[in-house]
Amino acid sequence: GGIAEQGPTVSVEDIAARVGVARTRIYRHFTDRADLERAISARVARRVVAELEPVWHPQGSARQMIAGAIGSYVRWIGDNRNLFLYLHAHARPDDDPHDLDAVSGVRRAVAEHLAKLFGGYLGWLGLDAAVSADLGYAVVGMVESVADRWAAGGGTDPDVVIERLGQWTWAMLAETLAGVGITLDPDMPLPSLG
Repeated sequence: GGIAEQGPTVSVEDIAARVGVARTRIYRHFTDRADLERAISARVARRVVAELEPVWHPQGSARQMIAGAIGSYVRWIGDNRNLFLYLHAHARPDDDPHDLDAVSGVRRAVAEHLAKLFGGYLGWLGLDAAVSADLGYAVVGMVESVADRWAAGGGTDPDVVIERLGQWTWAMLAETLAGVGITLDPDMPLPSLG
């Protein structure tokens, strides 16, 4: 819709025109603009969660899982930059961080999920749970900040940034494992933990 084209500057009139109703009628369904923005953010956030499916259910080897998760996130941001900016522009300080309707909630959900995923696999390999959770958050922070910068710069070839982030993620993972005497073949299929 209009948000995807205009991002955070979209007006209520633009939204009304897009859905074919009068502005006053839109406000009959919502208490005010903030309420309307919350409803739109909720819908966008649900879409993000659905489109990041490979992040929630990874398969294959460590390298494939990393590429799948990072690829989904980077491509989503590249394809939906204005929606992403809209979510950020309308996130409120009082949003519940565990509420997937808020942009912070989506990001927190991705981070917490990856931290659990790292925890599950690294625990299976014998690594301390606190270390693996921190590593999960470190990876998410790196991926988010690099993907944001990439998309803000026009978001040319996503494969380049996805491959680079995948290499750095694997390097962090391999180094952490090596520190406790564990070697993992990045191309070895891993069992499903779910």
